[in-house]
Amino acid sequence: MNQSVAPKLSDLSIYLSHLLQALVPLTGFLAFIMILVGGFQILTAGSNPENLEKGKKTLTYAIIGLALIVLSWLILKTIAYLTGAHILQFKITL
Repeated sequence: MNQSVAPKLSDLSIYLSHLLQALVPLTGFLAFIMILVGGFQILTAGSNPENLEKGKKTLTYAIIGLALIVLSWLILKTIAYLTGAHILQFKITL
């Protein structure tokens, strides 16, 4: 007989840690895809200024988003280094 084990509250920190480890590369991958989409829109715009502007905006927002992701990660790493606190690790104490 197969018995399922109910998750515990202490397991939440493990789930959040795995989620964070998965989200960081995923956001970089999505930013890369959006940079490709923006570049493709610019290349295929032809003489249509609306499509050219749309591609430029997509490219700009993708680069800004990627810069914000990297900057926020660096700020967290800097705070962790300066304070010695492990702010990037989740720990639930009961």
